Amino acid sequence: MKLFICLVVVSLVAATRGDTPGEKVRKYSAACQSESGSGVSEESRNRVRNHEYIDDPTLREHAFCMLKKAGFIDSNGDFQVEIIKTKLTENSDHPENVEQLVEKCAVKKDSPQLTSAKFVRCLHENRAS
Repeated sequence: MKLFICLVVVSLVAATRGDTPGEKVRKYSAACQSESGSGVSEESRNRVRNHEYIDDPTLREHAFCMLKKAGFIDSNGDFQVEIIKTKLTENSDHPENVEQLVEKCAVKKDSPQLTSAKFVRCLHENRAS
């Protein structure tokens, strides 16, 4: 689970006092696993570790929970764009591309869970740009 989260959302988490981004991700992941009861399977984790994107409701729920904890999205699935821009800029090797990345990836879908999953995937696929 920890590797899954690190692979897909490490760029989502800003460094905070006392916690590195990786530590924050692990805390969010553990909290989301217990709070949401998402129960992401070992098979799903392995597939994501291998960069295989799958349509798994438990992964979507987990992504939604993680983004809420990071402050990137609210309970209605609405993006908190300024927070996203700030945190991504602080943790990006290419801060000049953050605005375009957020515009491309922060697109609301049919549900907060799908919105979150698509956002995370988009960031992961485009993070080097």
